Amino acid sequence: MRKIVLIAVLKYPRDLRILLKKKWYRIPLNKLPRKNFDFIAFYQPALFGASGGRINYYAKPKKVVRLRRVDLLPGEVRNINAKNIYLKYSFGKINKLKPAIRNKNGLRVSFGFTGLSKLKKAAEVTDLYDVAPIEKMIKKALNRKDVNFKSEYPVRLENNLKYRLDFAIFCKKAPLNIECDSLKWHSQKGQVFKDKLRDKRLKKLGWNILRLKEREITGNINESIGKVLLRVKTLGGIK
Repeated sequence: MRKIVLIAVLKYPRDLRILLKKKWYRIPLNKLPRKNFDFIAFYQPALFGASGGRINYYAKPKKVVRLRRVDLLPGEVRNINAKNIYLKYSFGKINKLKPAIRNKNGLRVSFGFTGLSKLKKAAEVTDLYDVAPIEKMIKKALNRKDVNFKSEYPVRLENNLKYRLDFAIFCKKAPLNIECDSLKWHSQKGQVFKDKLRDKRLKKLGWNILRLKEREITGNINESIGKVLLRVKTLGGIK
């Protein structure tokens, strides 16, 4: 029987310490996903710094109880949610994933579900879900056309924020960033806003950006690569 895994988020480093030392995790009752699950995997967001943007741990709940937040965290009596009801999930063994599952594309992660077998095999967050391998399709097509590019290219901004570009092509007039937008991730309101903000910041650094949607990549890869080649030509060709 397929084992279901809930992907949950550790909001703060304090929550990770609680998980590893006290072996429990909390979910607000009003935000509890309705689907049943067998395991919980814990995503560490960018707030965690060098250890952020990844899933390091997962565990099987042994016990679940309802408590007020203030009973779970008595030192935070003034928290706006102090009297709200939470579910406290207690665990036995906390399992560590080797290697960790990375969020290379900076996707917004919230509650979601996957299978235990997928969790154990995944290298990236997108591997946890049924997302078409559109980046691989574009990479293969670019290689066929002998286009010189760099994949997963890191760009660091002045405020120490870092973006990892799907593809970077260095043209004579401006560097070109090719992004492959999956329907599942990039149609979400929060992700749409993040994409627009990201593009605005990169444009200020001189980047030219071309976004290719999943439907056009999977529907007609030749047409998608044609758009890339046309943009490269417009930017004066490759250096």
